Amino acid sequence: MARKLSTYLRHPVLLAGILLCLVAVAQAQTGNIDSVNKWAWGTNIGWINFRPSHGGVTVYEDHLEGYAWGENVGWIRLGSYTGGGSYTYANTTKDDYGINRDPSGNLSGYAWGTNIGWINFLPAHGGVAIDPITGSFTGYAWGENVGWISFKNSGAIAYNVVATTVIAVTRGDVNGDGTIDLLDVRLCLQIATGYLDGTPAQRQATDVDSDGDVDETDAQILSEYVIGMRSALP
Repeated sequence: MARKLSTYLRHPVLLAGILLCLVAVAQAQTGNIDSVNKWAWGTNIGWINFRPSHGGVTVYEDHLEGYAWGENVGWIRLGSYTGGGSYTYANTTKDDYGINRDPSGNLSGYAWGTNIGWINFLPAHGGVAIDPITGSFTGYAWGENVGWISFKNSGAIAYNVVATTVIAVTRGDVNGDGTIDLLDVRLCLQIATGYLDGTPAQRQATDVDSDGDVDETDAQILSEYVIGMRSALP
C-alpha cells in the first residue's frame, strides 16, 4: 500500500534517503556529459549521442560507464561495470570489457554495440583522450564494422563530447586535500617505493617532476619543496 507524503515528512531521515536514491537514479541515467556538447560523429554511421534520454555516459577517474546512442546503430555500451568508484576493465572477456582512463586522460579498451560490434578507443593510428582540465574528448576511435568515429571538430559543423565533471590533479597534493605538506611527502614515498599502489589521480600527483615515472626522486623533490629548500616544483 502506498504511503502518504505526510508519513515521509514526519521521518526526515527516511525522506532524505529517498531523495538521495532519486538523485542517484537521475545521475545514472544522464551521466556527466555536457547537455550541449555531447556529440561524436562517424562518417559511416552518423551522429552518436553521449547523453541520450534513458542512457548517458559517466566519466570516472579511471574508467567510463554507461550508454551512448546512435540513431542509425542503436545503443553503444562504454563498459560492462556499473559500480562507479575505481575500476579497471580487463578487456579479456565478454563480461569485463570497457573503456579505461589513465591519469593523463588517455582512453583505452573497447565499447560494444549489438548492431555494430567492438569499438576500439586506442587503435593503431588513432586514439581518444579526455583533457583533464576542460573535459573535452579529442581523437578517433575505430570500429571494424563502422570505421572511424571522431570526438571533436571545429570546422563548419562543430561538435564535441565534453565531460562536465573533471578531476583536476594538482602536482604534489597527493591526498587531494588542497594543501601540499608532509602528509603528501609520506604518501609520495610510500607510492614511489611500492608500499602503496595509489589511485591513478594520486600517482599523477606524485609524479612531481613530470617524467612519467613515480620514484624516490619525486619524493625527494617534494620533501625539499615542503621544507622550503625549493620555491617551486619543476
